[in-house]
Amino acid sequence: MRIVVVGGGPGGYSAAFEAARLGAEAVLVERDRLGGTCLNWGCVPTKAILRSAHAVLDSRNAAALGLAGAPLSVNLAALEGRTRGVMDELRGQLEATARRLKVSVVRGEGRLTGPRTVEVRSGGGRDTLEADAVIVATGSVPLRLPNIDHGLDGVWTSDDAVSLKDVPERIVIIGGGVIGLEFACAYAAFGSAVTVVELTEQVLPGMDKRVARTIQQALEAHGVQFRLEDAVESVERGQGGLRATLRSGAGLDADVVLSAVGRVPATAGIGLEEVGIEFDRRAVKVDERFMTNVGGIFAIGDAIGGMMLAHVAEAEGRAAARNAVAWYEAAHAGTQPAFETVRYDCIPACVYTFPNVATVGKTREAAAAQGVETVQAIAKFTGNARALAEGEPEGFVQVVAEKGSGLLVGCQIVGPFAVEIVHEAAVAIRQGLSVASIGHAVHAHPTVSETLMLACEDAAAKVRSGR
Repeated sequence: MRIVVVGGGPGGYSAAFEAARLGAEAVLVERDRLGGTCLNWGCVPTKAILRSAHAVLDSRNAAALGLAGAPLSVNLAALEGRTRGVMDELRGQLEATARRLKVSVVRGEGRLTGPRTVEVRSGGGRDTLEADAVIVATGSVPLRLPNIDHGLDGVWTSDDAVSLKDVPERIVIIGGGVIGLEFACAYAAFGSAVTVVELTEQVLPGMDKRVARTIQQALEAHGVQFRLEDAVESVERGQGGLRATLRSGAGLDADVVLSAVGRVPATAGIGLEEVGIEFDRRAVKVDERFMTNVGGIFAIGDAIGGMMLAHVAEAEGRAAARNAVAWYEAAHAGTQPAFETVRYDCIPACVYTFPNVATVGKTREAAAAQGVETVQAIAKFTGNARALAEGEPEGFVQVVAEKGSGLLVGCQIVGPFAVEIVHEAAVAIRQGLSVASIGHAVHAHPTVSETLMLACEDAAAKVRSGR
């Protein structure tokens, strides 16, 4: 069996690698560099940049840590070199894995010319790949607001922001979501005057209100300013730089305006419409098996919308590869295939701000909307030895448990290492564990994970008392 995967990002390479492990001949078509947006323009470079930004903040707080010395400054060339080094290392690891699993990587623009054929254009030439199944994993591109002239010098997307062209004196960030807040953290640490403009009433729209309020206050302490329930209507260039005019009538002067309002599926121009694929707006429409309406064509990751996260795409890619193999083998054996899907209720969402934000499962409000009665408990990092030793006592762990059973249904964390400790809650939700189970498990001391344990102990007590 041959599976052709179009797109070499996290979803695409995960699908190709899994297909190869299952014994299929896997072909991975990528027009640029392996790793997609995540490795080359998104998750990975931003985390490398944020690590350096955190070091700058630590140097400013040296006295509080018992140290003396001048605060660090940014060497853009060195920072860019380090960031590219991280990306190159990871890309090399992907290429080595492809060779080890005998995945054929084909460079060029992939386009479906039929339900079982993919045309690859490269260097003026064209090759046609025959496939038994195709997995579309073409990712996403930054959303460009129609009222913003992205041709203006100084108007950036997130792709520009990771290129480290400059540390602007003043930067206006459109969008207070994950992308906007992470860049706000980085550029504020590097010395920029940062203003975030968010259309809704809170940052991180859709997240728990206590989480949003806490992280906003933390960023304000770093000097970031916020304009909530407002929007950038236009951006024009004047003598002193850029001028962003807001819906409220206010004007903001800036050297850079960064549009960080999200991403949209990259599904245009790759032959999907021509082969009869159905869409849900810009996203490819799939069922729970990641199969499109055209038999043998699967789609995953940002191309299908939903949770546009690299780790979601990886999970979908592996599931789609297994389903493609099961579909093919069942068709030839005349049997019913056993398909897999992905559980989205236990997938963590992480924001690498200072402090971190991480959530998994339902908030109490979301559970109530679904008719689930819950208890909620909070433990703060101010009482955690590791957090105090790190000099990062801000934040809390909040757990949501079902009344009666005590099953953990949600967890929201703001604080040090939140993006690491959230996975304990994710496993508990997936495996149907109670807050008492987590609370009874011995957690090493001193660790920030103890705060999750304490929150679960408190929640378990509330479950027992019926509160």
